[in-house]
Amino acid sequence: IVLLILGTLAALLIVAQLVMGQLILSGQAQWIKGHQHSGYLTVLVSLAYIVLSLMVIASSPKRTQS
Repeated sequence: IVLLILGTLAALLIVAQLVMGQLILSGQAQWIKGHQHSGYLTVLVSLAYIVLSLMVIASSPKRTQS
């Protein structure tokens, strides 16, 4: 459940980064600070998602060939 929530949040934050970047490029400079802070949050959530996913994959039982 935690991985699903983190993955969804990471995806939403990445889309938000894209939208804010487009707003900044269109001349709405007031979005610069929000873009910067949500960028930090995006990196933090994405890294947490990657680390937890890798931990789950590494702790899964090994398959044996028969």
